[in-house]
Amino acid sequence: MKKYIILPLAALALGFTACEDDDDTLGIPVVNPEIPAVDPSIVSVAPSADMPAVISLEQYNNDDQNFPVATVTAGEEWPAGYTFGAVAQISTDENFSNAVELPVVANGSTFLLNPEEVQGYIYGLTRDPSEITLWVRYGVQAVNGKEVIRLGDADSFIGTQQIKVLPFSPLAVIEPVYYLIWSDDAETWSKANAAAFTKGEGSQYDNPKFTLIHNFETTGLYWKIIPESTYDSFDLENGLVIGVTEADSESRNGKLDESADQLAGYLDISGRVMFEVKIDRITAIEGNAEEKKNAMTFSYKSANDNFWLAGDNVNGLSWSFAAEPTMWTNNYVDYAGIAVLGKEFKFSPQAGWDGDFGSTNDKTQPVFETVDGQYIGKGMADGGDNIKVGEPGLYYISLNYLSKNLQLVKLTGWGIIGGFNGWGSSVEMTKVDDFTYTVTQDMTEGDEWKFRANDQWTVSLGGQFDNLDPFNAPNFKCDATGTYEITLNLRNLPWTATVVKK
Repeated sequence: MKKYIILPLAALALGFTACEDDDDTLGIPVVNPEIPAVDPSIVSVAPSADMPAVISLEQYNNDDQNFPVATVTAGEEWPAGYTFGAVAQISTDENFSNAVELPVVANGSTFLLNPEEVQGYIYGLTRDPSEITLWVRYGVQAVNGKEVIRLGDADSFIGTQQIKVLPFSPLAVIEPVYYLIWSDDAETWSKANAAAFTKGEGSQYDNPKFTLIHNFETTGLYWKIIPESTYDSFDLENGLVIGVTEADSESRNGKLDESADQLAGYLDISGRVMFEVKIDRITAIEGNAEEKKNAMTFSYKSANDNFWLAGDNVNGLSWSFAAEPTMWTNNYVDYAGIAVLGKEFKFSPQAGWDGDFGSTNDKTQPVFETVDGQYIGKGMADGGDNIKVGEPGLYYISLNYLSKNLQLVKLTGWGIIGGFNGWGSSVEMTKVDDFTYTVTQDMTEGDEWKFRANDQWTVSLGGQFDNLDPFNAPNFKCDATGTYEITLNLRNLPWTATVVKK
């Protein structure tokens, strides 16, 4: 279908634009009627009665048609001889925060939009083919031949309305659920040996990454991937099945393959394993060579209960690992730890250097700044270089093992906060050493409370006293009214607290 191109137009308020034609004017100036500022009594725009409840962009495009969206009505002051024109602003919200301008096709008093133009706007935001609600408003123009007069100015828009749009069908379907299936012989497959991946945030079309953490009792298993539609029927001959390329059939990472000559992957580790796959079937079709290479990939590795840290000064040690780990997790994705750091450090899945990791380069190194009085560094632990610390000190360290996002929060103190002080500022605890803090506090039965660092909610601890949890854990609850001596112990995992009534 023909695409309409927005030509730059001079927008005039209470004015006009004249297109000179030497053959017609013979030097006589063209006089244009003045049009008052846009006003409902002069012109109004309302949704078109012919607009479908849900507009199928693909259907209109296949029919080589624009689709109606609005009807314009003018008052008596509309200048004789002028027809309607317009530009449209389109956005995903009523504040038009991500608006773009699209050309409007005016057919008499009906405004129409080009389906390809609208699809292009949507595709710039999301590749998800689900129905989407858009907001549209119009900058109305008076048109007489080559002469175009914009009512109001370039920021004048009226007739704000919502439209529901069904985008074009995707080049390939990316389902929201995929399963890993495994077999002892690469021939016998069953639902009994299947586990669902967890989808990443947002639409699978925009974030086609999936993760699975599963405990495999044996090694030497073969695996493939199937979408939910294939899992439901378990017709592997006729449904979509994704395997690996021959080059990667015995690798822990490589390319996924959905061609007819695909092979099963091979799992060479047992125990708790983390699978990560990217199933971007659309980029595999339309991407350039480099994009296609990274569109369909897999990797797997042992899921770690803990991570160790080593650096130029990690809890007093110089580039050696303590026997006890620093980081722990309750979901094998989010890890947290507390340690004294020097200028540099790295992570390791064991108390040794096999499998250690840090940041890729300067672009992923933590960037430190002071936020709400806290010294915080944010970066990524996604490579082999040492992670650089802005300034030495005691830090709370959090790591998302999937995204590799890393945050370092310098700890300047701990306190308690809760019902006993109306959840106001923290009651400061007395520092015994970097890892031990105490406080005496009066509490009333039923008071809920928590530990938190730096008098902010960036780092807080709750849950159970014998296993303090930083992962949005429940509040503690006072069982009986009285005065309590509270001690926080952060030296070893699990972190603990003692609460003794005096």
